[in-house]
Amino acid sequence: MQNRTAILRAGAYAGFLGATAFILQAVFTSTSSTAAIGLIMIPFYGFAAAGVGWALVYSAFAVLDLRSGKASWNSRNVQFAAVFLAILVLAGLGFFAQQCALAVAKNPASTPQVLEAVSQRWIPWGHREMEIALAQHPSTPPAILERLAMSGDGAVVQQAGANANMPLAALEGIAAGPLTYERVAGLAGNQKISRAIMEKLIAAAMNDSNAADPVRQGLYKTYVLSALAANAALPQDLFDRVAATDSPTHFLVLAVINAPRANCLQMSGLLESAPALENAGLYNTILNKMTEKDCFVEN
Repeated sequence: MQNRTAILRAGAYAGFLGATAFILQAVFTSTSSTAAIGLIMIPFYGFAAAGVGWALVYSAFAVLDLRSGKASWNSRNVQFAAVFLAILVLAGLGFFAQQCALAVAKNPASTPQVLEAVSQRWIPWGHREMEIALAQHPSTPPAILERLAMSGDGAVVQQAGANANMPLAALEGIAAGPLTYERVAGLAGNQKISRAIMEKLIAAAMNDSNAADPVRQGLYKTYVLSALAANAALPQDLFDRVAATDSPTHFLVLAVINAPRANCLQMSGLLESAPALENAGLYNTILNKMTEKDCFVEN
């Protein structure tokens, strides 16, 4: 009995460590700016995984007892094992179905017809990952993108807004909604957007919701205005407005100086911006860009 107790504990510890390793791997390989928030989920998923690990070992003991004749189908431990293993099998089948659909949605060779078919598959969970994969695929039909643009998930809307297949009317629909960086960062980089949308995105950097929260305003400049600055379809006069943004962030400065249309006066001004003065690497990058364009650099 003591040996079984020790093995049950080991199963729980293994479950907790497995969940922790999975979350750490997901956080440190993610490209999302908010990925680190996932670390706070370690206790929740860890204890849940510990429970699964314990139950898996407990069920294994129950099956062994049933086979050896030490327990019958009427015993509670065998009944628990039967229910748990049935749930585990169903969960595994659901996970398999979701992964198969996700593999199709992420396959660059998938045709519009195949993507349309996979978008209509029923999967028990993982819809968000599926929607993001469909929103990112270059062959996703416009009709699917229009549906994704109406999602309540900002990450899905962001990816859909960046897709070159998105109809202009749907892009205007995204711009008519909340202009948060989570939703419109993709829209800002889409070369199909109209001048009216561009002007709206620039003005939103100083709207009430962003101006009242310096952190959100900084994130908006980092993701939305930076994407606009890198958008080849942005007219020169609007690029000049973005380049003259007050209190630019590090990434906005980089986006402006790396744009072919940036002039010496703009780069000289950014050389004196707070991000450049606080970061020697960024300061030197601006100097190098100015040298490449034969700009006058005051010693």
